[in-house]
Amino acid sequence: MSEKRYFWLKLYDDFFTSKRIKKLRSIAGGDTYTIIYLKMQLKALKTEGYLYFDGVMSDFAEELALDLDENPDDVRVTIQFLLSVGLLETNNEEAYKLTYMDKVIGSENASAQRVRDHRAKQRALHCNADVTDLKRVGNAEIDIEIDIDKDIKNGEKRKRFVPPTLEEVKAYCQERKNNVDPKRFFDYYQQGQWKDSKGNPVKNWKQKLITWENKQPKVETKKSWQGVTRTDIDFEELKRRCVVN
Repeated sequence: MSEKRYFWLKLYDDFFTSKRIKKLRSIAGGDTYTIIYLKMQLKALKTEGYLYFDGVMSDFAEELALDLDENPDDVRVTIQFLLSVGLLETNNEEAYKLTYMDKVIGSENASAQRVRDHRAKQRALHCNADVTDLKRVGNAEIDIEIDIDKDIKNGEKRKRFVPPTLEEVKAYCQERKNNVDPKRFFDYYQQGQWKDSKGNPVKNWKQKLITWENKQPKVETKKSWQGVTRTDIDFEELKRRCVVN
């Protein structure tokens, strides 16, 4: 048993813009004649472009009209036109050759078609995988954008850290009225390239300074007689308060 074979008809992109087809379509009923011409090509796929008259009907036009399910008069007009412009040839009126058919006929056996279909499926799967990867990348980018938008809405968008100057540290210490040594604080982080004890980059130097402030020992003043301290009043005032009446 011979293997099944598949045929197809190829049309060039200038089929409808070619002069002969334009001329065929310009006459009355031209679109019908053009369809008949295409059906003639399809019928001649398996016979290498040949159409044969078997004598079933009175002439070739009537017999072809029967095969194509078309009006015999329309088929006859189409045949005469094709013969006149060189798209159809015959020597004995029993065999008609559609010219240029060898350039537009394609065929393959079932095995070749299965191989072609398999390759097409593999290409489709590969393309789908690429699209999936692109979607994943796209979704990741969307997630990042959403996170950034959330940070902006919540006022949490972080700016690039810029180390302070010694003068800025001094000014902040004065503002806080703390007992932190500004230079000692500045030198400590400046030498450590503004990283904390765990090696993490400093993001807010003012917060670090407040941490230093909380760790500084508090200066306690000594109490004196009658609840007054030495730092509250001068020595002469202290003597005056200590006079026994």
